[in-house]
Amino acid sequence: MTRVTGVPLAGAALLLAGAVTAAAQRADLTAVRRAIDGQNVAWAAAVKQGDAAALARIFADSGVQVGMRVGKIWKGRSAIEQRFRADFADGRRADEVVVQSDEVLLDGATAVEYGHYAYHYPPHATDPAVNIAGKYVVVWRQQADGTWRILMDAGIPPS
Repeated sequence: MTRVTGVPLAGAALLLAGAVTAAAQRADLTAVRRAIDGQNVAWAAAVKQGDAAALARIFADSGVQVGMRVGKIWKGRSAIEQRFRADFADGRRADEVVVQSDEVLLDGATAVEYGHYAYHYPPHATDPAVNIAGKYVVVWRQQADGTWRILMDAGIPPS
């Protein structure tokens, strides 16, 4: 009579559990990327519309926006909204906005995204057309309601 010991069965169970965990992590990352991509689409639309409130809603209540071009940091959704309101005050709007995620790293309820951006502003009043491009790093935090919001955003201008 052949006997099956518990060791091979335990080993098989561990391998199966590891495969299931890896598949679940890939599914989680896919869902998080989809959520972040949706927020990036909302960001691009808000920039084109000059909608400071919509941009601020993408941030967590305690979010931080780091403006490396201007050397300032805005803390909290209200301050971030005021920052963008001031940016849009002259009425100039981007007609092309690209926010492209290159990588997302996931650790529980926190994700780190890095990517690149490009904005094109057509001529406005006496100002010529302007192209702005660079890279960014964003730390996202999953909220209690399941949404992903920006905890910290830093745009990195080209050198």
